Amino acid sequence: MNKRKKPTELLLFEYLLNRKTLTQQELLTYKNLWRGYQGEVLFDSYLEELSCDSIVLRDVWLSKNNRIFQLDHLLFYKDCIYMFEVKNYSGDFYYENEKLYKETGQEIDDPLIQLKRSESLLRQLLKSLGYHYHLESKVVFINSECTIYQAPRNTNILLPTQINRYFKQFQPHVSLNHKFPQLAKKLTSIQLKQSPYRNIINYNYSQLKKGIPYILCRQFLNVVKGKQTFCHSCNNREFVNDSVLRNLKEYMLLFPKERITIEKMQEWCNLPISNQRMRYILKKYLSLEGNTKGAYYIPIE
Repeated sequence: MNKRKKPTELLLFEYLLNRKTLTQQELLTYKNLWRGYQGEVLFDSYLEELSCDSIVLRDVWLSKNNRIFQLDHLLFYKDCIYMFEVKNYSGDFYYENEKLYKETGQEIDDPLIQLKRSESLLRQLLKSLGYHYHLESKVVFINSECTIYQAPRNTNILLPTQINRYFKQFQPHVSLNHKFPQLAKKLTSIQLKQSPYRNIINYNYSQLKKGIPYILCRQFLNVVKGKQTFCHSCNNREFVNDSVLRNLKEYMLLFPKERITIEKMQEWCNLPISNQRMRYILKKYLSLEGNTKGAYYIPIE
């Protein structure tokens, strides 16, 4: 099973949450991203408990005929490919006239429509690659506090109360199709590097708070004692190298086109450490370009 990574856009919002005041719309976007990620992690736990011979791919972005689609989870088992679209909805919802509504009467996007589109595009992609296998797709409402009234029967919906029973069909000692490892490897090789639909949040360097938020309490570090940084808020410690490296990764994600210099990192970290020490840390994790006053650092490939 490929390891799930926290989505880049979610990381962006988490980093910015510590450094600027988000608008109400930005906070809503952040909460939706976090809720979606938590739902996918929860569904991962069901897949990890499977003892059958299977292959799982997660968070795969693919393209067919210039149409991009995303697959939350793909499970290869026996001679079938299972698609799962996970929704971490909480509260009461209902179907009426083939449309999905919140309890308040507000219509929302029906994930069954999204699932149908993704299944069609995946089937076309597999056919173009020379693979012809049965596809079974499900929208999984993962949250135990979600209730769907009047859900259409005999559809591709998997409700919270059905999940445990559903996974009992995946029995051990059943042989996996011998071509599935090759297919999984092929899909992994052609997937897009990242989501093309990243939520855009406006920010610039000057408006962001400088410093290193501690990983546990998210308060900014301000004391260095020997080889360690010290957090006055939670009284925890961390090695200086680890603190700077975390903050360096934030900077690289927030400003991927900006050059990394000792002076810039001193300002970004806002810690009482010397230029010599910062130079040592950067050289340890990055590659130096140039040897003059305009020298800068780039990631080691």
